[in-house]
Amino acid sequence: MRIVFLAGLLFALYSCNNDLNTIGDTMVPAEGYVNIETFDIETSTVRLDPFPTSLNILTNMLESNQLTLGKMTDKTTGVTTATPYFQLIGSGNTGIPNYDDNYVYDSLTLAFPFKYDETKILAGDTATLQTYRVYRLKNFPPTDFDDPCIYSNDTLPLYDPENPLATLSVRLEKQFFTQRNKEAYFKLDNALGRELFGLIRRQDSILDQSNALDFMRYFAGLTIVPDKDNMALLPIDGSRLSLTCHYHLDVKTGTYTFQPLAAYSSGGYYAFTNIEHTPSDRFSNVSWYNPLPYTQENKAVIQGQNGYMLKMKLPFKSDVNPYRTILKVEIVLEPKIDNFEDIPEPTTIQVFTLDKYSRISGKLTDLSGNSVFGYLETNPNYKEDRKYRIDITDYYNSMVSNGTGGIDPELNLLIGLAGSPVQVGVDEINTFVGANNLTFQRLIVDKTPVLRIYYANY
Repeated sequence: MRIVFLAGLLFALYSCNNDLNTIGDTMVPAEGYVNIETFDIETSTVRLDPFPTSLNILTNMLESNQLTLGKMTDKTTGVTTATPYFQLIGSGNTGIPNYDDNYVYDSLTLAFPFKYDETKILAGDTATLQTYRVYRLKNFPPTDFDDPCIYSNDTLPLYDPENPLATLSVRLEKQFFTQRNKEAYFKLDNALGRELFGLIRRQDSILDQSNALDFMRYFAGLTIVPDKDNMALLPIDGSRLSLTCHYHLDVKTGTYTFQPLAAYSSGGYYAFTNIEHTPSDRFSNVSWYNPLPYTQENKAVIQGQNGYMLKMKLPFKSDVNPYRTILKVEIVLEPKIDNFEDIPEPTTIQVFTLDKYSRISGKLTDLSGNSVFGYLETNPNYKEDRKYRIDITDYYNSMVSNGTGGIDPELNLLIGLAGSPVQVGVDEINTFVGANNLTFQRLIVDKTPVLRIYYANY
């Protein structure tokens, strides 16, 4: 009997798995260590109102010379028209003909400031003919050094729509720019050309850059206006805008260039984009104080240059449970799969914080001070498997740690295109600097945004 017992014991020992890593597996299954809870997020589309669509480009605030030109009809949000306004000044009186010379005026041209080989359009159709018209401004646009924003509700245009100086029709495609040596220009009205040529011939002092303000008072500026049937938005470089007067004497030719002022220090120079937005029916009443709930349209929208962003109220789940710890918290947004319009979708979105009065207070950061972004994840094998993930673990843990004594806090966040909120004035943040101002990227969310909380269980 004893022999039989020892043989059974040896067999049992031999049959055991001596891998120490498996110790405890039979007591707590591996899948029990992490638990994931998913909650719908109360989401609304809001619009910054009034939205500062542009700043004076030569201030340090915008950190970009980009202006926007064109018109785009978005079937979701509505019609957007971008009209650049800009000031040019004389380039001095050195090396130009004087009144006694018999130079003859030829033409006045404005460079079309889109460089096909360097930039891409912001949105729209490159094959459709786009038409633009140049106008001389009747009045100097109101500018405020302390608040250099151009808002979505500013009253413009400051020009006579019945009297364009020039018209240009272009296709924003390679073939067009190849045929024209990648350059296009407006040929302006000769009456204005001869008027300016008269200043050049008599070497008028207002052409000197030191007298730039005198020239500004005489020549309020120009604007380029897109046609009502245009279907494209394009970026243009404000620093490259130039007005050129062409003249000749026998076979000798000459040019004189009116150009942007190199610095804002003169106190009056401007170059900005005025953006007009006519919302679609479903977005006609959307504002900061009148959000459009996701549940009303089963849709939420982020869009640059129009101020559309997502406002979210996160569910509050206290971490006071002694048997589990929050490991990770993320927001998951699933974008609309089919996008048949020529409007690019962002690959990156950013999170901003709101104070208790629902005012923008800044960029959301993690514990290391890094801004929190959401990144688009795609699956090349499944087109429908696309989502943005935003890791807000540090923020959420800081808000729910140790409970709140039974009080449910308002966990409100704002999500939009990448940028920085900038304070203009002393009372509140008025504008953004970044993709919100400079791009027309659009994100349509057509599935309920969710919050996922990953717990470690003990």
